[in-house]
Amino acid sequence: MDMHNPAHPGEILAGWIDDLHKNITTFAEHIGISRVQLSKIVNGRAGITADMDLRLADALGTTPGYWLRLQAQHDLWQARQHERPHIGRLAA
Repeated sequence: MDMHNPAHPGEILAGWIDDLHKNITTFAEHIGISRVQLSKIVNGRAGITADMDLRLADALGTTPGYWLRLQAQHDLWQARQHERPHIGRLAA
């Protein structure tokens, strides 16, 4: 089942960081990335990569792939909002 306009994973991550009473700088240092990189994710200007998914899984106790699935749901919903040409199924 598709969600209606799923949140960017950075928005969800921001909530986790707040719940842990950490700031962007502290959390970025903990997972070994720059504050700027984490800020881009949290503000929806960058997506979750496989490496980032694993870092977040280690730091937050989520399962590997969790953050990538959130990113994929968000990206697919966004892509479906744009008109595309009809592409028929390729016959064998």
